[in-house]
Amino acid sequence: MLKNQKLGGTIMRRSISFILALILCLTLVACGSNGSDSGAADPDDSSTAENSSTGGDKKTITIALLPKTLSNPYFVAMQEFAEAAAKELSTDEITVEIVTSAPPTEDGVNEQITMFESYLEKGVDGILIVPCGTAEIVQSIEKANEKDVPVICLDTNADEGAEVAAFIGTNNYDGGFLAGEWTSGNVDGQVAVITGTLGNQCHTDRTNGYLDGIEDASNIELVGDVQPCNGDQGTAMSIAENLLAAYPDLQCIYVTSDTGALGAATAVKAAERDVKVIGFDGSPNGAQSIIDGGITTTVAQTPGVMAQEGVKALFELLVNDTKPEDQYTPCSMVTSDNASEYLEWH
Repeated sequence: MLKNQKLGGTIMRRSISFILALILCLTLVACGSNGSDSGAADPDDSSTAENSSTGGDKKTITIALLPKTLSNPYFVAMQEFAEAAAKELSTDEITVEIVTSAPPTEDGVNEQITMFESYLEKGVDGILIVPCGTAEIVQSIEKANEKDVPVICLDTNADEGAEVAAFIGTNNYDGGFLAGEWTSGNVDGQVAVITGTLGNQCHTDRTNGYLDGIEDASNIELVGDVQPCNGDQGTAMSIAENLLAAYPDLQCIYVTSDTGALGAATAVKAAERDVKVIGFDGSPNGAQSIIDGGITTTVAQTPGVMAQEGVKALFELLVNDTKPEDQYTPCSMVTSDNASEYLEWH
């Protein structure tokens, strides 16, 4: 009987101990749950939610830059200014990354489209593009629209049909018109025109602006057909040689790029003719040529500013949801009086 009583007492004491331990464990679990809830992400706290989604890692914004080519220093300047802007915008929390691809020549329409769509598949956050084909790129931009990837056109706008977040660049028609006005005031006699790539809106606008700028000038006679050099210096030189041979009284050649104008100036010098050459870009090479007595004048653009503003606009859109607006960057005539100011891109 005593043995059973001892056994019953032992069981009773063990039961009480078990119950107390169980109560203690439940209390600790409850306390632990309360501590976890206090540190949970608040759905209304955007910063906490963002840190949670990125695992606390530094966020990277990737912007693809697609110029017409990188064989033209004009577009190299875009890349350099874009990368500088990205570095300036990067912080401890956000890295802005620029990835750049371009066709070997300015007429590489299909190659640029392939590069554009490849960047879409890789998942870039935004795209800056100078379209090689203003009509051909529309379908690719529509694909970007479907993926909610914003696209900003630099220098040359795409045709209507797709949603472009903004256009940032030169008013090419106004720049051409400015060159036409300069011609009317500084040239008497025959003038000829060499354009870039036929069908490219940028060069079309520069050509049409120029033709309108000289239209009412009684002292100007337009000769020859408008011929494309496709942005190639050697081709422009050959066209200029033919123009010089065909028109002994030719007084001026207008070319819709500095690269082409350098070729035309080489032909003029070789022919030992006193023919003015007008370019369009305001490149450092063009400015140096003016100083050296090659090109006479050029319409200056600011490709660096275009790219810089494009990166900033995409950053503000992606980070702060600030919608960008179209921007026209300024044009000016570069002559022997101010060429030294244009030995670097603006």
